[in-house]
Amino acid sequence: MAADIGVPSVRGVQSGLMDYGAGVIAGLVYNTVSQFTGSGLLGGAVSAALASSVAKGNLGAMIAVNAGFRTGAVGMGGLGMGNLLGAAKPKSNGSGAPAINLI
Repeated sequence: MAADIGVPSVRGVQSGLMDYGAGVIAGLVYNTVSQFTGSGLLGGAVSAALASSVAKGNLGAMIAVNAGFRTGAVGMGGLGMGNLLGAAKPKSNGSGAPAINLI
């Protein structure tokens, strides 16, 4: 199914800016709450729930799903649970710093 692409309208631009602003505010709420709750599994869930509650309708659901997806994408290592699920560790060049592969 092809996406409908049209000429930008004032209403569309305004809607996009309002969604962007709501995302910025929700991000600030998430960041503020996570300073107290931490960024682990439970702290991240509380932070995402509060951040998504400031946005109405589908926007709040998108914020919560985005936060959950990020937690899952980072993996258990990002939650302080080590390599519990076998997530790949970054390669090292021997100095402790991640290796940079040059093309």
